[in-house]
Amino acid sequence: MTEYNYFCWSKEYNDENSFQQKRYRVFNVKVTEEEYNKIDKIYHKLEFDNDESFTTRFQTAFKKMWDTLSQKEKQEYFDIPHFDWEGFTFITGITEAKEELTLKQVCKELGREIKIIK
Repeated sequence: MTEYNYFCWSKEYNDENSFQQKRYRVFNVKVTEEEYNKIDKIYHKLEFDNDESFTTRFQTAFKKMWDTLSQKEKQEYFDIPHFDWEGFTFITGITEAKEELTLKQVCKELGREIKIIK
């Protein structure tokens, strides 16, 4: 049985992504123990509601935790090697936010002015 996984999923029992091998994996990609331990440091303890299925409990707990994180803390998850939105959404229920920015906000993010020429 695999003991070291973060954000791994398998849609079919006992396929190459199933949890039958002992290895370190993140987003279904094999990583070193050192890489795994770095990711382990940003993983937060989740509080579960025992009245729901495991998947629902995990997704509910993860969403509650996610909503408390700053953008910088969320970015730590996006910076995990092999980050995969499809897998992240499948596991956590969190979908990619499509953020709209004003020109002023874009300039601030870039640290420079942008001139629009018509």
